[in-house]
Amino acid sequence: QAMEEHGLPPVTLQSSQRSSYTVGAALMQEIQRNYPETDAIFCTNDDVAVGAYFECLRQGIGVPEHIAIAGFHGHDVGQAMTPRLASVVTPRKAIGEAAAKALLARIRGEALEQKVVDLGYRIEAGKTL
Repeated sequence: QAMEEHGLPPVTLQSSQRSSYTVGAALMQEIQRNYPETDAIFCTNDDVAVGAYFECLRQGIGVPEHIAIAGFHGHDVGQAMTPRLASVVTPRKAIGEAAAKALLARIRGEALEQKVVDLGYRIEAGKTL
């Protein structure tokens, strides 16, 4: 929405492969080839974002000087790398626990306590924006 409000049509790239560093690198190559004016990307997984970052390193593209990169999930690799990856950090353990609790309740024939469970998130700004 923010991009469209500024006259910038959002571009979505997808891969049929499982998220990985290799997929991130390949998608970054596609971005450079087909959308060279791109100055920021948001990846749906930190593995993809880290792969995109590695590809930028390989090509000598400055992050965040020439392109900003953000991921999703807050995987350890993104927080351990230098510069630290910007990421939306999700409470994966709490998500798993809530899902298991709901599933067990349904197996026991119990009604679900909540139809929507908001477990929150936090934004880790890192150094790649």
